[in-house]
Amino acid sequence: MKFLSIAILLFFNVMLIAQAPMLSNQGALISIKDGAFVAVHGNTLNENAGNFHNSDTLHLYGDWENNAGNEAFLSLGEGVVTLRGDHQKIEGTDITRFYDLRLENTGVKYGSAIDVYVDGFLRLNDREFNMDTNVVHVFNPDPNAVQSTIVANYGFVSSLGNGGLLRHTNAAVAYFYPVGSAVAPARFRPIHVRPETTTAAAYRVRLANVDATVENYDRALKAFEICEINPHFYHRIARTQGNTAAYLDFFYDINSDGNYSDIGHWASTLWEEESPTTAASAMQYGLEKIATDSLVRNFTPNPFALINVAPPVALQALANPICSNDTLLLEASGSYSTFDFYVDSMWMQSSNSVYYESQLNTGLHPVWVIGSNGLCGRTSDTVWVTSFQSPTAQASPDTIIVAGTQATLYASGGDFFSWSPADSVACAICPTTTTSPTQNTTLAVTVETLDGCTDTDSVLVQVKSDVGQVLFIPNVITPNDDGKNDTWRIENIQLFPRNKVIIVNRWGDVVHQSEYYNNDWDGTFSGGLLPAGTYYYMLDLGDSWGIFKGPLTIIRK
Repeated sequence: MKFLSIAILLFFNVMLIAQAPMLSNQGALISIKDGAFVAVHGNTLNENAGNFHNSDTLHLYGDWENNAGNEAFLSLGEGVVTLRGDHQKIEGTDITRFYDLRLENTGVKYGSAIDVYVDGFLRLNDREFNMDTNVVHVFNPDPNAVQSTIVANYGFVSSLGNGGLLRHTNAAVAYFYPVGSAVAPARFRPIHVRPETTTAAAYRVRLANVDATVENYDRALKAFEICEINPHFYHRIARTQGNTAAYLDFFYDINSDGNYSDIGHWASTLWEEESPTTAASAMQYGLEKIATDSLVRNFTPNPFALINVAPPVALQALANPICSNDTLLLEASGSYSTFDFYVDSMWMQSSNSVYYESQLNTGLHPVWVIGSNGLCGRTSDTVWVTSFQSPTAQASPDTIIVAGTQATLYASGGDFFSWSPADSVACAICPTTTTSPTQNTTLAVTVETLDGCTDTDSVLVQVKSDVGQVLFIPNVITPNDDGKNDTWRIENIQLFPRNKVIIVNRWGDVVHQSEYYNNDWDGTFSGGLLPAGTYYYMLDLGDSWGIFKGPLTIIRK
């Protein structure tokens, strides 16, 4: 009887208006009790502060219009409304709050005049819900509150501008956003939003089935790391409530869209790489999936797009730390034709994967490389190179010894010492040591600091068969300040540090006497110039090396 009474009301309304079939409550309450249903084969109008109370099902074959100054349905948490006609509209001056809204049969369902509220479930089945620039709000945070598909034919929400599908969330699971477009080429490109926490939040998603540049998100304005941005479509994903970060899944068709590896985000003035992503191995909805590996925290601005990014570039500093007298070797790897190296922010080199930097100052140095292929590129992580001060090795001067004797060698400049050949010295790790070679020998000493830096110097030890081959004793001096023979210089006298020298005149008077003679006698006595002439010397080398005597002539011009 309840269904019958409604049918009579509908017939009366049709006769009264004498136009297309219509159900209008004329400000009254229409109540559909549990176990009953109403089928309206025409438009339905809620007006004049009227209401519907729906405990079961309202089947609509025409448009729905709400001008009643309210949200139409008094029933909370119950009631199904099915749009079963062909090309139906939800419109009016006031938003309608449905509980269970179902799109069925044929044609496109439109919310093109006003937003649509759904408290419970939105069941798109295989229909397009065209919202134009409006939004369909699904307040039920149940992950299954939005449903789509009839035997792999997916229903979707299409929209323009800032319209789209808005879902409220309170679970850290994937929420399905079946968005698409029927504008050629038609696309179904859903999104998953997986909030980080169970904190209440809301996200709105729209598929923009156009080149992002058309809507003022210029694909030519991109970060260096981005090689390509999807020219076919992009998504607008906005967080409209709360501040919960979320993971995002994007779905696309390789054959018609191209292949992509990452997600880009418009950052006010250019496209940037959102985060590292992983391409899922399994397909879903018949599409490939790209999932963000890290949480998306910023949804303002809200454009997101599929992108391809430059491959990784790695930098290795071979031998780190190094010493200031070493050469820093930098080696880059990556699929690039050009590499630009930076040491201390200074550009150093390009078009080669290896770079050498010598004489690096001591301290800590930031080093990185930029790989480029002409279209895009990537900057490596910064490597910090430590350079320690290198020592300066200093060995004793070259020396001459007589066969059968030994030479004393010394070195300085470091904390540790190493002589080689090690078996040629008395102590191979001492700063001072002795050697007794039987032939001319070059000995090297490596000095090392506490930081492990080294330097090497060498000394030549010449071996003579007797003292006469070692010493050269001149018999004349010309002390006239011309830089030649101004003093009596005995070659290699320093090899005999215990020497003694006595010089006398022809009458046997001592005019010079010294121990450890240092090649400094210039023909003077007691501060005065000795006259030109012949004098006589006696040189005692000490240590039983013998005594040498001979004439010494002073020539003055």
